[in-house]
Parts: sequence; C-alpha cells; structure tokens
Amino acid sequence: MKLPVSWLREYVDAPEDPRAIGEALTMVGFELGGIEGAGDDAVLDLDVTTNRVDAMNVYGLAREVAVFYGRPLRPLDLSFSEAGPEAGESLAVEIEAPDLCPRFAARVLDVRLGSSPEWMQKRLEQVGVRPINNIVDLSNYVMLEMGHPSHAFDLERIPSGRLHVRWARKGETLRTLDEMDRTLTSRTGVVAGPGVPLALAGIMGGASSEVSDETRTIALEAAYWEPLVIRRAAKALGMHTEASHRFERGADPNGPPVATARVAHLLEKLGAGTTRPGQIDLVPAPIRRRQVTLRAARVSAVLGTEVPPERCPEILTGLGFETTETGAGEWQVEVPTWRGDVSRDADLIEEVGRHHGLDKIPSTIPPSIGVGRLGPGQREERVVRDVLVGAGLTETVQNAFVEDRGVEGPNPVRLANPLADHHSVLRSSLVQPGLLDALEINVRQGRRDVALFEVGRVFLPSDPLPIEERRLALLLAGPARAGHWSEPARPVDPFDAKGLLELLFERLGAGPLALDPEGPRPDILHPGQSVAVVLEGDAVGWMGALRPGVREGRDPVVVAEVVLDPLLARAGSVVRFDSVARFPSVDRDLSVLADAAAAAGGIVEKVQGAAGELLRLVEVKDRYDRPPVPEGKVSLMLSLRYQHPSRTLTSDEVQDSVEAVIRELRGAGLEIRGESGE
Repeated sequence: MKLPVSWLREYVDAPEDPRAIGEALTMVGFELGGIEGAGDDAVLDLDVTTNRVDAMNVYGLAREVAVFYGRPLRPLDLSFSEAGPEAGESLAVEIEAPDLCPRFAARVLDVRLGSSPEWMQKRLEQVGVRPINNIVDLSNYVMLEMGHPSHAFDLERIPSGRLHVRWARKGETLRTLDEMDRTLTSRTGVVAGPGVPLALAGIMGGASSEVSDETRTIALEAAYWEPLVIRRAAKALGMHTEASHRFERGADPNGPPVATARVAHLLEKLGAGTTRPGQIDLVPAPIRRRQVTLRAARVSAVLGTEVPPERCPEILTGLGFETTETGAGEWQVEVPTWRGDVSRDADLIEEVGRHHGLDKIPSTIPPSIGVGRLGPGQREERVVRDVLVGAGLTETVQNAFVEDRGVEGPNPVRLANPLADHHSVLRSSLVQPGLLDALEINVRQGRRDVALFEVGRVFLPSDPLPIEERRLALLLAGPARAGHWSEPARPVDPFDAKGLLELLFERLGAGPLALDPEGPRPDILHPGQSVAVVLEGDAVGWMGALRPGVREGRDPVVVAEVVLDPLLARAGSVVRFDSVARFPSVDRDLSVLADAAAAAGGIVEKVQGAAGELLRLVEVKDRYDRPPVPEGKVSLMLSLRYQHPSRTLTSDEVQDSVEAVIRELRGAGLEIRGESGE
C-alpha cells in the first residue's frame, strides 16, 4: 500500500517528518517498507495485512495515525448539490441474487468528460494508477481514498435503463474492459441489462457499457459483494483487480452510499458534472453490527501489563468503535461494519494493545516448572531412537500421505481433497510403502547393506475419525556381515531383527520379548519365517523376512513393526545398574537336542527356573539342524554363566545347579548331548 503524505495530511495533522509517520504506523502493525521522495511529496510504502481491508486506503491509515498521536480525524466531505430529473426516472435496479449482493447503491450523474486536474493525476501516479479521464479517475481516487470500489456505466448503453444483479447463466460471455472475452459459469456474479451481462460483479466492467468520450450521463454503482463469491470467480477467471482485491477480503457493507456520495462531491468540486436527485440503495436484509463485551481486567491479563481502564474506550472510540459502559471496567462495544476482522474480545484487546503500545509490555520470563523437560513417553521414545542408532541403524522420516498402491489393509483412510494422486491415502503401516520405498532408493544408489528404522504414526480406519497409532518399524537388507578371507558373508535373517527387539525391550525394561509363530502378521511376510510380537498375551506387532515376489532383488529383506504405546507403558521408570563383580564367573555349556519346531525361548525359561539364584546369564550360542542331527531335530548350544556377588563359587555348587538343569530338560523330553565347562 502506497500512501502519499500530502493526501494523509488532508485528514489528520501528521508530523512533518515522513519517517516519523512511517515509524508510527509500524508501531501499530503496518510495517514501513520504504519511503519515496521527501517532504509533502513523500510516499510511504506500507505492508498492510490481508485481514485489514479497512486500512487499504488513505482514510483508514489516517484514522490509525490520528489515534496514535491523539489528534482529531477530519471527516470525509460528502456534501453535493442535486439538479435535473429524479434518478429513478432513468435508472432502475433489481437484486435477483441477495446471496451474491447484500447491498447495491447507485446514482445518476450528468458529466462532462475531460482530463483530471493535475493534483489528482499526481496522487494517482504516486500510488501507481494511470490517469485515464476525470470520470474513471474519480472512481479510482475514491477507492484509494476511502476504500470502496465503484463503477461507472454509460447510462445510454444500458438497455432500457435497467440493471439486474444476478448469477450468470452457464455459457454466457462478456467482453471485459481489458478486451478479453470471458466465458461465465453459473457461480459468477454479474450486473446485467435485460438478458445481457454488462459487468463482472466486484471484478471488472464490460466493454459494451464503458464510459467513452461521447458519454454524457453515467450510472455510478457501488455495491457490497460476498467475499467468497468474488474470490472464487476471480480465481476461476484468472483475474485480479484492485476492486476484487478489496471485495474478496471483505469490504464495508455500509460503504456503497458513502462511495457514491464522495464521487458526487468530487465531481462537483472539479466542475465535471452534476448529480441528479435521489439515490438507489437496495438492502435485501438488515446489516447488523456485532456486539462484543470487553472487560478491563481481561485486557490487562491478556496483554500482561496494566492498562488504565480509561484508555480502552478512548482507543476504541478513536478507531470507530462505539463503547457503552455497562459496569466498572466493563463495556459493550459495537463494531463498525468496516472492521470485518473483529468478532470477539481478543480482537478488541489487540486493538487496545496496538495503540497503548506493545513496547510498554515489560519483558519477563514466565514462571514454569519443568521448562525443557521431556513429557510422558518422550523419554522412552528417545531411548528407542538412541538404542537403534547405537546399533547401527539410520532413522528415516517418511510422508504420512502415500499413494494408494500396496497400502496394507483393504480400507485405507482416504483424503477427501488430496493435493496430488500420490498423496491420496494416509499410511496404515510404516514398512509398506515407507521403508520399502526408502530401500529401493538406497539400492538404486548402489547400497546393498541397508539398516533403517522409523518412529511415526499410522492411521487405521474407524468411525467417525481414524485411529492414530504410534509405531516403530525396522528394515534390514543385504549382508549382515561382510565377507572375509576367514569366513564368508552372512545375509540378514529374522534373528537379526529379533536381536534388535530384544535389545530394545531390555533397555526399556519392558520385560522379555515374546513371539508367537501363529499370531497375526501381514501378507508381505514369508509364512515360515515370520512371527507375531506379543505383549501380555496381545499381539502388538510382527517381524520376519519378506515373502518372495514382494520386491525385486536377490538380497534378503527382514522387517519388523510394533505398536509403541503398549511397549512404552510397560517401560521401567528406574534403570538399575549392578556393580562390577569382584569375583570370577564360571561358564558351562550344554548341547540340547530338541524338536525343530520347539521355541528356544521356552527352553531358556526352563533353564532359568531350574538353575537357581547363582545363574547370572543363559544364552543360545549356536543352532544346528544339518547332519548328523536327525531330520526334524535341532541342536542348541546353551551357555550358562554362574557368579556370586560376594565370594568365589565352588565346583560342587556349580555342578549341582547344572545337574538340576539337566534333570529339568530331560523331564521336558529333551536330549542332553554333552556338557562342557571352564
């Protein structure tokens, strides 16, 4: 918004220094971008926010300057004389679409076309508007001065002298003032003659009724158009004008008669014509002003500083609000119709704060307990990330909006208005397509050893709103161990994912990892190389190798996905550390022959139960299922570690515990093939 200082001073006694005016406007929310010229020729370049259409004009900014400096605001001069026949004798207007136009005002003016005076041309040029003739210039001048657009029709070119404010009929065409032929839709507003569109409502006039050198009488209209209608029409037609810029942001519903009166006044002042008696002013429904209650105590509480109670009505009255005191420190405020952005007490408090001075609010640090602390679940989630990064995995962040391609589940959550086809569905899994797509990107870059994880939310269908779940997903691909002269490379397998989950459960203190080979898991997993992850009897996730055919490529891929919230809910809040043992440990190995389908975890639990309190650790060191191991069997090498915190163990103590373990295992139908110790 460009603001000539000389124009501003017509309405308020502003400081001599243009920079002081710019700084004052900046303090109340209109940032100064620069100053062109000096003295009375100075032009301020101001940034006016889109919600402040009332300030997109000289008079609106003059009002702000007047309140800032506590100086009177001079009113617009709307006086003019009338002569000639009644306006209604030559012009009739009908609003056929009140949902398009809540107010329409018009006057009939007898005019003498010519050039505008030099002072008017200069002001228009200062704000970037090209002077055309006195009639067009008057309309532009008033729009820039008080903010409401108007439009002049050549009255003799209006068929039968009748205007109809209506919706366009589908397929109607109109040549606009820019000499472009526009095809209209049924949601485009027009000002039309009998059966013929003459102007695009709130956007641009038509060439068939434009003012020319032969024009002697004009129909001057100023209307209030529904902002959403103008916004949609301007976007659909690819048009943006000074008028549409204001109307689509919400002009003043009571502005039309003021705009026509101001044009009539300036027309007479310039000696460019006369105004016929009478004004057409159609208002299909009453225009009501908002009522808002304001309390001084709330003003001080919201702003964080004490504001003298008398300042509230003083500031608001200066800005055009009407205040009525209803109690001590309480007012009923009537909002002017040009302030469409004010609807609640917080908006009024903002107005008071702007002019009371935001710089008067003291800088304080609010008291708070726990500033910077992690909330519930955040500490555990950080542990999850730290554990996996420490294990060599790389965290990824994938888009929650995905393509409807390979999404897990038959009924994904679809977006009603997706921005793009490949972002039309909310993800129901972190693995597919998220981590699998990330894998393909790495493979195309020549990476074979890929280890990724993601912590994020998935969305499951539900009524009325989808269910959000916080999950953790892992993906391992390629070799788990690079090849060496001493041993060949080893590809990843489900046990690698199992080890990561066990490590995670241990670090969180969530208890031992439980797996169920019969539990639910997605179709992308190999049925013989996948299991469900179980917590307290409920399936909370799954892990395993990808089923052949899910992706191209020779390298094996192992994935896992678990719901985090049940896991984190069980996480221990206290991490216990044992001191380093001062006394030596004793290790024993047992070779156990079991059914191939037997779960190693169950065997470990039996060992723990039989060994007694001296047992510190038991692990499965090796698993062998090739000859000479009988078919359908598997040989497990169990490592048992014994240790006492305060003394050295005797051989008899260790042997007694080992024999108890052997008896327990044999009692469970397992064969003990050997024992070794050190």
